[in-house]
Amino acid sequence: MKNETKMQVMDFIGFLETSGKLNPQEHKRLREALEPNEAKEEAQKLPKRPLTRAEVADFLQVSTRTVDRMCETGLLKCWKLGPRYIRFNLEDVLAAMKPPG
Repeated sequence: MKNETKMQVMDFIGFLETSGKLNPQEHKRLREALEPNEAKEEAQKLPKRPLTRAEVADFLQVSTRTVDRMCETGLLKCWKLGPRYIRFNLEDVLAAMKPPG
């Protein structure tokens, strides 16, 4: 789904919820149904090799320091090739994007 269309759908879902025609549980289910497609589209843009810290930060739209903190807390799995070289698997990055629960 194109970004413009996706935003229109999300805005419409928000309108339904605020107007009282959509309860919060239905709202959550609709948003969750749309979000996996977004992750797949973004994942297709990434290379099929292990990702660098900068690539992960750009993909998640956070700083590289935030990526470091995510690794330190265990939220994001990484593997080190040396003291300065850290790499990430695409599947681990996508798993970190999913809300806990």
